[in-house]
Amino acid sequence: MINTKLPGLSKSRYVAGLQCHKLLHTRAHDPDSIPEPDAFTQYLFDQGTAAGKLATKFFPGGTEIPAFPIDESIQKTQAALDKGAEHIFEAAFNFENIHVKVDILRNLGDNKFDIIEVKSGTSVKDVHLDDLAIQKYVLEGNDFEINSTILMHMNKEYRHPDGELFVLFDQTEKVDKRMPQVPGNLENMREMLLLDGPPESRIGPQCKKPYECALMKQCWQHIPEMSIFNIPGFRGKWDYYNQGIIQLEDVPEDFMGTPGQMPFVHSFRSRKPHIDHAGLENFMSELKEPIYFMDFETLQLATPKYNGTKPWLQHPVQWSVHILKDGESEPEHHEFIHTEDSDPREPFIQSLLDVLGNSGSIVVYSASFEGGRLKEIAEAFPQYQEKINNVLERLWDQLVVFRKFYCDSRFKGSNSIKSVLPVLVPKLSYKNLEIQEGGAAMVEYARMIGLPDGDDKDIIKNNLLKYCELDTLAMVEIHRVLIDY
Repeated sequence: MINTKLPGLSKSRYVAGLQCHKLLHTRAHDPDSIPEPDAFTQYLFDQGTAAGKLATKFFPGGTEIPAFPIDESIQKTQAALDKGAEHIFEAAFNFENIHVKVDILRNLGDNKFDIIEVKSGTSVKDVHLDDLAIQKYVLEGNDFEINSTILMHMNKEYRHPDGELFVLFDQTEKVDKRMPQVPGNLENMREMLLLDGPPESRIGPQCKKPYECALMKQCWQHIPEMSIFNIPGFRGKWDYYNQGIIQLEDVPEDFMGTPGQMPFVHSFRSRKPHIDHAGLENFMSELKEPIYFMDFETLQLATPKYNGTKPWLQHPVQWSVHILKDGESEPEHHEFIHTEDSDPREPFIQSLLDVLGNSGSIVVYSASFEGGRLKEIAEAFPQYQEKINNVLERLWDQLVVFRKFYCDSRFKGSNSIKSVLPVLVPKLSYKNLEIQEGGAAMVEYARMIGLPDGDDKDIIKNNLLKYCELDTLAMVEIHRVLIDY
């Protein structure tokens, strides 16, 4: 007999329970204590929700069920079935106090149905199979015969406006392999939900799989700022943690890490940066003047809007360039931002090529990012291919310095510019800016292009320009530090 006084379960709660019982207990009994997602995460959620709405258009004539109240949504789902609806969007069902909404329920007749789960990503993940499994469990509990369980996700081969934006993959065989575990999973979750408080939950790899847990900040409070988790790419960290080795000071003297890990450990133990002077000098000698320091900001869209674009493409919308010329101590600054809700790519590349000239090194922080965006523009606008190739040949990646030649434990195991800058150039800081990191910049950019011209739009524009400018100025100042070694 199911205890109906317990908090009900759902698709999302079931998946949360598979990841961590403490997370499920908190979501069920104390949801207000769970931190709200940050602005960038919410932006990605909203992009995914919009893509899911778009997916329903591939089933014309479908019936959409209002999400709330739950009892009413279940009644309206039954009414749609009674009328013989072929496709029902957000079809609602309850079984054993488990409430699920099926993104798209396909009615095949004779009490046979397909469950279609819509995801805005471009691939199948294990967590999607668990999502489908709990839906199948609930519908079979309502005496429906499930013909197929299908994942519908965005087509990574799609190029707007041609082709199919979504693709469907039958996951029935994989889902059926999960079905025998569902009753046991539910029983364990319900027993745990009877507890007066959340269960003790030891941290582990599950804290970030399949998603980063909203309770991480709370559960990881006992982990010091510098710990074994800062050792770059250290696969043995959980073995150490389970042995009680958490502090970096407690790492055994005979620790034998990879070539990417030992410099970090040496730096921490010596309290000094670990520098390969010969390698650094040789790498820095590749720079040719004038030196351009370049950074991009992008807008990522789940649903393609512009010709030739694909799902989740990062559209370059803003650049900053500082130029250090031979004999000049102060860099020259140039910048661009596309302020309209239109295709930014051609104005972006035209303005950038006008500034970069034909010679001189172009310093970026992670060449794979800027280089990747340039290659995408070259593919979309072949008339710029030759000039873009010239730019690609001149790229020089400042991030390589910190991956290969310069390690300081004060970077805390990260080589991001946000970690390196406060150590090498403490006079520069993002803390005084309204926008302090790339995710927030994307959110603010998306907000800006939706505004009419005026003061509100100008404020966001200026904040974005200041943020991107600091990214390239930071590279300039890091460069000045490096040439002194």
